[in-house]
Parts: sequence; structure tokens; C-alpha cells
Amino acid sequence: MSVLRVAPLNGETTWSYLRRLAAGYGMDSAALLGWWQQTNHRPRAGTGSPGAALEMLFDPAGQELLARLSGLPHSTLARALPSWQQGPAAFSPDTRAQTGLSGRGPGGLRPAGPAAGRVHWQQAHTLGPVAIACRLCTARRTGRPVHAVRYLPLWQRICTRHHRWQTDATESPDGPGWLDMAPCPEIARAQQRWPTLARRAAARGHDPQQAFALACTIVLGWWQQAAAWPDEQIWPERMHRLTQSPAAGSPDTARSTAVRDAAVLPEVLTVTAALTDPACIRLAHADRSRKRPAGWGAGGRFVHHLGHRLNRPWLGPILSVDYTSPLQTWIHTVASDRAAVRRCSASPPKDDAEYLACLAAPGLAGGVDGGEQDA
Repeated sequence: MSVLRVAPLNGETTWSYLRRLAAGYGMDSAALLGWWQQTNHRPRAGTGSPGAALEMLFDPAGQELLARLSGLPHSTLARALPSWQQGPAAFSPDTRAQTGLSGRGPGGLRPAGPAAGRVHWQQAHTLGPVAIACRLCTARRTGRPVHAVRYLPLWQRICTRHHRWQTDATESPDGPGWLDMAPCPEIARAQQRWPTLARRAAARGHDPQQAFALACTIVLGWWQQAAAWPDEQIWPERMHRLTQSPAAGSPDTARSTAVRDAAVLPEVLTVTAALTDPACIRLAHADRSRKRPAGWGAGGRFVHHLGHRLNRPWLGPILSVDYTSPLQTWIHTVASDRAAVRRCSASPPKDDAEYLACLAAPGLAGGVDGGEQDA
């Protein structure tokens, strides 16, 4: 049997790739797994079956075997498979010894001894968020309607070619794997803003991914409270459009993680922009002139400004009295860190009076009210 050249998808999990490789040889993935010595048990999903959102870490000998079975060089696999570089580190030095290959099998290869290499299993989400790859794109790339799993952060979940939200692989591995984004163009516009937002944040000395993670925590906290907010109309209406799509599946989809993650993405990007906007940081810092933290509440300028950015002017007073929220923790941290504000200003004010004067200046006021609107 000759070696098949089965190319991995960019960002694909190694387990997903190995399953596609086995299918190319006309083998069950379990049969191909016998070529490696497994150092731990394969994790299983809640149904008791092996989950789709798994990852495999190979030692050098195991990587060599996979490269020879795939007919691809190590460099190609290393570029496409995010877990490739982390594989050898998962094994102690005495388990990294190379072993020879001999005998017959796919590509004329066969392990020498009990196994030619070792593999360690772990949940893929420990390395990053994983999603079911767009099946139309996968079929276009591979020539067959196969199932693939890729590492995809939330800001890259929409397939721009087919306007589909690629759902989390840990949630419903056997489901449709996508949501139609055509009824919600504002979600696609939010994703398009991420590259610019990330570049701006990095140029200002922020870690864009950390800012996004904090924004997710903040917004998901709001999501849990939104049912008690009588003025909240944006999310219910957006969820209705998402779940009424023919591709949405059963009514249970309305409560799924996929719908939630898609529905909140515009707000998450808006909050991320605010957390990294120098004008907003100075605005939060100015609230420290209040005599007590509770005073940051109804009169807190930053939360009111954030509410307007989110097209929810009624939200500011609610956020201002939620003293234990992640947002208030961030405000308190910024308000106590004058160095952070200095990094956001070419000529940092010398005292609180100058901070307030700067806030009243036309330039800063324009930056706050007419600045980076990301929602």
C-alpha cells in the first residue's frame, strides 16, 4: 500500500487529523491507534464514547511515524497542527528515544516492537477553544464531506465564505456544527473589527487576548442577569433571529453555548475596545476622586459611557451599583493605578484636578463620546 498524502487543515487538532488519515487508508481510527503506545486512557465524552474534542501529544518517535504515514514533512505538520510542538515536552527524557520502523502496513511501515512511538491524550480545550470546522470548507478542501475539529477562538468563529458560526466541539460533536449568520450581520461585522482592535490594543501596551478574555467574563455575567433587565431588548431579538434559522435545529439550541457565544460577540468586542481605550481608562481613573467606592456608582462616568457604547443607556446605573462584578474590579484597579493612566497619556496630568480638567477638555471629550465605537 502506498503512502497517502493527507494534508491537515490549518489549526486542526491532531486527533481530528489522525481520524481523517485513517479514513483515507480505509481503516478505523482505533486500528491506526495501535501503531502507538498510549500512555494514558483516552478521555470520553458525557455519552461514554470517545469525544471529538480530544488532542494527541506525540513523542519524537510518534511524530516520525505520523509524518511517514501522512507522507508530509515535519515542518508541514508543525505549521498546521498547534499541538505538534508541545508533544515531546509531555514525555520524560527516557521516553523520547527514537525507535526503528520496519515491516508492512500503510505505506509499507510497521512499528518495530510493541510500538514505534508514544501518544498522550488530553482534552483539546486545555490548549485552546476548539470548534467543528465549517463542513462546506472542509469538503471543498478534502473532496469529501468529513468531520474536522480546529482550534478557533471566539473572534474567528464565523466562516466568512459561507457565513456560518462554527460551534464549539465540546458542546455537541454530533450536532449540525454551525449556525447561520445571515440573519445577524452585526455579529459578522463585530468579527471583522477584531484585527484592527487587536492591533490598537497591542500598540497601547495591552494583551489583546487577555482583554478579550476579561470582556468575555464581564459580558457573560451580564448575560446571566439579562432576564431580570426589563429594558434589555437587543439580545432577545438577536437570539430570536439566530434560533429561527432553519439551520438552528431543535428549540434546545436557544439555550446552547453556541447561540450565547454568537449573540454576545458584538458586546464582547465593544467592551474589549473600552478596556484598552486610553480615553476610557482616564475616564475610569477620574472616578477615583469620589470619596468612597460607592460614589463610583450612580455618578460613575465610565459605566455610563460604556452603557452608551453598548447602545444601552439604561445599563450604566445598573453596572455602577454591581460592586462585586469583574467590571467594578477592573475599574477599582485602574482607578488605583496612576501608572496605567500615564501610559495612556502623552502628557499625564499631575494631580486629580488636572485629570478632571483633561476630561472636560474638548479633545478628550471628543475621544470619549465620538471615539472607537465598536458596537
